[in-house]
Amino acid sequence: MRYILILLLPYIVMAENIEVLYEKVPQSTSYKSKLAILNAEYQSTKVDMSAGGFNVNGGVTYADLKDHSDSGVEYEVAISKEVFINSSKIDNFLQQSDTYKNLQANSLENRYKVKIWQLYGDYCVAMEALQAKAELSSVYDDIKAHMQKGAEYGEFDNSKVVMSTLALESLNLELSKLENLVQMYESQIKVLVDFDGQFECKNLEADIDKLFDPEYSALWPVLETNVQKSDAALKVSQQTFNSVNVEAKYTDELDTNRYMIGLSIPLKFGEKNEAKRAKAMSEMSAANYELESLRNQYRHESSALKSRLDIYKKYLLSSEKIIVAQANQLINQSNMRFMAGEESFLSMIKATETKLKMIETILDLKLQRHNAVAQYMYEYSIDPQGVKK
Repeated sequence: MRYILILLLPYIVMAENIEVLYEKVPQSTSYKSKLAILNAEYQSTKVDMSAGGFNVNGGVTYADLKDHSDSGVEYEVAISKEVFINSSKIDNFLQQSDTYKNLQANSLENRYKVKIWQLYGDYCVAMEALQAKAELSSVYDDIKAHMQKGAEYGEFDNSKVVMSTLALESLNLELSKLENLVQMYESQIKVLVDFDGQFECKNLEADIDKLFDPEYSALWPVLETNVQKSDAALKVSQQTFNSVNVEAKYTDELDTNRYMIGLSIPLKFGEKNEAKRAKAMSEMSAANYELESLRNQYRHESSALKSRLDIYKKYLLSSEKIIVAQANQLINQSNMRFMAGEESFLSMIKATETKLKMIETILDLKLQRHNAVAQYMYEYSIDPQGVKK
């Protein structure tokens, strides 16, 4: 029992609330790097859709006229600018792209929070298992001490001492394995968000009604905006032309000063432009199919997870306390009969191992349930803070 108290002390003294971890996500270097990629993609799209700037050019020509009239230098200066004819479609596309980028950033932040929520819960389940198994160490200690004392007085042979020692060492190995698991979860969280300290395990239960309400999912606005963005891109690609090039030119010839204004319209004909339209149409179709596919997936996965959670609530939550209480009663009764010489050593060990198996089964079910909810949250970009009880 001393082992577990010493082990848990730093976790109690240096507790870190999960809400604090959520607040650290925007400062995470990993998160910021992915956010920078989203911003770069948007800026690249903006550059591709923007009209060109001003172009200035000039030239000097020496003229040697064949009729033997005056020869000399001629000058030419020109300035041009590409101007959009109808910018509303492009503006709409850029607006949809900007909204899409912001919604992606929100979805990304939610998924980082879900990763923290999942690892935090796994950590707490491992801590619960560590505590539950460590409580049995005192029982194994008592068995070993009793066997050693009995061996000294000739009541038991030395093999019983060896068996009790091995049983205790086996438990210690399990405790060591769990302690390493706890540290692994801790380090994985610290990879996501930079902080010093440990964690304070509290109730991470989600509100089931909110969990299955699409309103709390950040994925749907992303997909719906992607459809709108693709539609806006398709409309831009379908324009025969959307800009004109305006050029003003001054020419100082030998006997004439010329002032000219020219307009040129780049018509969108040819293989490359047809390919751009085909690409826009494919992206539009893909965005619609993705949205419809995820809706179908969401319907089935929501139903399946609801059933799993109902089973968990019906069987595990209602029987966990009873199972643990009866296992403890079995161990206490077996221990008393063993100390009184009314029960064998193997029966005592069997009673203890029964509780260990029950603990493992219960905690494994909790872990599966927690990770199933986490996977669902991640898939649909649900903010754990928004659906907490």
